[in-house]
Amino acid sequence: MLLTALFGVFTFRTLFAPKGMASEFNMDNSSVYIIRIFGTFIASFFLIGIYMIFRPNGPEGAWVYYNLIFIIGVLMFIYDLLFYLKKIDTDTGAKNSITDLGINIFTLISSIILILGLSDKIYI
Repeated sequence: MLLTALFGVFTFRTLFAPKGMASEFNMDNSSVYIIRIFGTFIASFFLIGIYMIFRPNGPEGAWVYYNLIFIIGVLMFIYDLLFYLKKIDTDTGAKNSITDLGINIFTLISSIILILGLSDKIYI
């Protein structure tokens, strides 16, 4: 439920308030388009998460959804960590914070807990 709420926050920010994200990451208005494109991917996870919360079977058979969140979480964490440590993309002028890393860690740990805790239901 918390993970779905997190997707909801990012969906709102990317689709309805992209200029705030652009300024947060030191980008100009021309980046609004790509932020909204990114938002459509996040919105998909949000809508599927809402659907699974309210559907009669719950998470039954939804292993792809949970594993995809895990894989994305791993890749995002690696990238954000390397970016935060200034190992890659140092000349972009963008910035991230320890909060960004915390969100990635939360996503990663939540997906692991969900996969392990629901393995009897999702792998049918």
